[in-house]
Amino acid sequence: MHAADLTKVTAMAQPGSVSSLDALSLAVYETVKADPQSAVTVFEKVMQQRSSWSVTETYAILRSVLLASPSLESSFVGGAEAYTSGAPAVSSPGYQLVAALYSMPQTQSVAATVVQGVMGSSAIGRAAAGNGVSSAAYESYVPAAPTVPSVTPEYSVTPTPPPTSVNN
Repeated sequence: MHAADLTKVTAMAQPGSVSSLDALSLAVYETVKADPQSAVTVFEKVMQQRSSWSVTETYAILRSVLLASPSLESSFVGGAEAYTSGAPAVSSPGYQLVAALYSMPQTQSVAATVVQGVMGSSAIGRAAAGNGVSSAAYESYVPAAPTVPSVTPEYSVTPTPPPTSVNN
């Protein structure tokens, strides 16, 4: 990764920047795509530029990182399971990304919601068995759909009568 790329991306992330979230997300994507090993560093540096981030902003930037490095998504899903279950620290980039998300003061308040969003939208979580993601990890982030009791109408519906003449 070129230091100039990271400098440009961090400048775009600063509070006074006129860059849109779309432009910032694209810049993060291109920076990580150029050097996938720097994904965690890029995420941390970008998120450190503001005192707080919204759920939407954090999700968009994290999603850009994960899209730029497809292998990182499965590592992130596994890291989320390990991190939330209290397992010992893992050296995988996905675990490091989850740990950064939960430990940075800028993203702590939105971390659980962002992780739930990533787990819900992850192609890894919906893939067939044998992908390395336990169903417990997937289910802990994606709630079951609510059940709707069978509903009987309160009032009976009277059908509309047929026309009484051809001129109706």
